Amino acid sequence: MSSPSDIQTQRSTDEALRGLVEVGTQLADKAGRRKILDLILHEARRLAQAEAGSLYLLKDGRLRFVAAQNDKVALTQVTEVFLDREMPASSDSLAGYVASTGAALNIADAYAIAPDAPYHFNRDFDTSTGYRTQSILATPLRGPDDEIVGVLQLFNRAGAGGVVTAFPSADDSVIQSLASMAALAVHNMLLQERLKQAHLDALLRLSVAVEYRDSCTYEHIRRMAGTSALVARAMGLPEHEVELIKAASPMHDIGKVGIPDAILQKPGPLTPEERLVMEKHPQIGAEILGQSSNELVTAAREVALAHHEKWSGQGYPHRLAGDAIPISGRIVGLADVFDALASKRCYKAAFPLSKILEIVSGDRGKHFDPQCVDALMSVLGEMKKIYGMEE
Repeated sequence: MSSPSDIQTQRSTDEALRGLVEVGTQLADKAGRRKILDLILHEARRLAQAEAGSLYLLKDGRLRFVAAQNDKVALTQVTEVFLDREMPASSDSLAGYVASTGAALNIADAYAIAPDAPYHFNRDFDTSTGYRTQSILATPLRGPDDEIVGVLQLFNRAGAGGVVTAFPSADDSVIQSLASMAALAVHNMLLQERLKQAHLDALLRLSVAVEYRDSCTYEHIRRMAGTSALVARAMGLPEHEVELIKAASPMHDIGKVGIPDAILQKPGPLTPEERLVMEKHPQIGAEILGQSSNELVTAAREVALAHHEKWSGQGYPHRLAGDAIPISGRIVGLADVFDALASKRCYKAAFPLSKILEIVSGDRGKHFDPQCVDALMSVLGEMKKIYGMEE
């Protein structure tokens, strides 16, 4: 018959495992990658009663340190140094040994590892923080196809009275469940990222095809994306939003796929009738991208539809004015005009920087959001690098 303490332990275990399952099934949420990784590590620590832990992802034979938690040490300064650091999956580290061999390690005292052991414990973290690593459980994270996708390390299992004890055997059913669920969560996260990247690649290739029809090149897209990101970041937008605008900006002219070549490639001025046709491309782009639950596609649709609106309300297609224009449209619209002015086209030479700045400044508060223009002016040094301009 189970004792009350055994029943409580099983309930705690079930709760923690449900937490890991939840991580694995909620990855379509808009939470950032770091938040997901921290959640995985938190649930694993809770299940194993570990006061600290770290998580590595494995790619191309290298481990990337992606998450760290410690109940005894403030990690802010340390993680700035250690997080995202890469190292080979080799016996130079415990995580590397686990990743390269697929064998779990359960160590009672990290400082008592024999000199001739086939793995090595790195004391840099302890030296930097004054922390004393004692018990360690390092286990490989295997995806459904048995591929190792990362390594989970747990440190200092908390026993009764706060005494550090050894972790259960890696063969323990609870520990095996922990590793399996953490691996599934990481695998699903990486799969979501690969799908998102494939989606982005497909849209980017379509965007490049459209730009070639318009006598532009991939370089136009690269510069546009870089400029958009610089302006967005200078305006103080959250980094996630900056990256989203950067990724969405190449799709701004995707609607030009529906514009006849005779108009799109005309070297001279357009007639009023031709101009009306050309001004349909934002709406065409929005229709191509459609309504989607995908965050990137939604952002791309917003950019495609709004990048020709003007701060004064004299743009198209909806004659929006001021803050009614989505911030992504305002930023990408400015980046688009800047690149058009800075680029050589069949009907004009590239303008010098002084002339570009004169035009952009003259349209501050008319064509362009004043804050966007001010942000662009504040990052001119970095802009010159994107365009290879002389100081």
